[in-house]
Amino acid sequence: MAMWLFRELLTGFSTPVHDSRIQVYRVLIAVAALLKTGATLFLGDWNRLRAGSFGRFRLERRWGIDRARLLSSVHQPLVVARLAASVLLLFGIQSRAAIVVLLLGFAQELCYEYRFNTIYLVTCLCFLLPAQNLGTTLAPSDGVSTGNAWSQFLIVLLTVDVYWNSAYQKLRSPQFMSGLSLVQQAYIAATVRPRIVGWEYWHPPTGATAAMAAGAVPRRWRVLAVLVVALEILLPVGLLVPPLRPFAVVAGVALHLGFMSILPLRLAPFTLASLASYLLFAS
Repeated sequence: MAMWLFRELLTGFSTPVHDSRIQVYRVLIAVAALLKTGATLFLGDWNRLRAGSFGRFRLERRWGIDRARLLSSVHQPLVVARLAASVLLLFGIQSRAAIVVLLLGFAQELCYEYRFNTIYLVTCLCFLLPAQNLGTTLAPSDGVSTGNAWSQFLIVLLTVDVYWNSAYQKLRSPQFMSGLSLVQQAYIAATVRPRIVGWEYWHPPTGATAAMAAGAVPRRWRVLAVLVVALEILLPVGLLVPPLRPFAVVAGVALHLGFMSILPLRLAPFTLASLASYLLFAS
């Protein structure tokens, strides 16, 4: 049956699904958490909240001096805890406890850097908590049960919402639909890349110029903007329909690699988590 999630709704989540899908997803989301924590460790965030830093100043302006001091004092311990919890989740050791630690760490991060990609990871981790068969090794089981059906349904629903909500926001944005937003992102990436310590931007030459970023947008960028919105609308449908799924996976990978070509590499964990969710669109 094409759209298994509707069947799950109709049967009250009593239709068995393959346990291995959530178990492989657990491994991939753990890798995403490791990448995100690694970025915190090695791309400047380790000392971001030290006394006298701009990050600490912003934190104090937002939360007040006392709360900022508390958040800063737990920053580095929570980063280390996140690293350990990611490894435990990767190998399926005390997975639920590891998820709780990761949620605490990411909640603290959201206090000083509120980003949609972090919220997506946090929500995915929350939706893993009800799963009854998360697995205990890197090797997935071949069992079929209803133990993971609820978690699988929630993560699929979340990913569908992310794509469709993103498409809706883009459709409402004249700046995006004109191609201006994309060309500005590409121009900024090319401009700041030589000035950033570390490998923050990876992208092929896009030909974006200052004149384009100022408003002289070539037609190809407008076509690209329409293509992005169309893909975000159609991807969830393609992923849910078995005959279309292979084409949807290829299109989704291409879409996310395209985003990665003009956006910071710190979005890599979000990209991995999004692509990992494709495993769950099949029952």
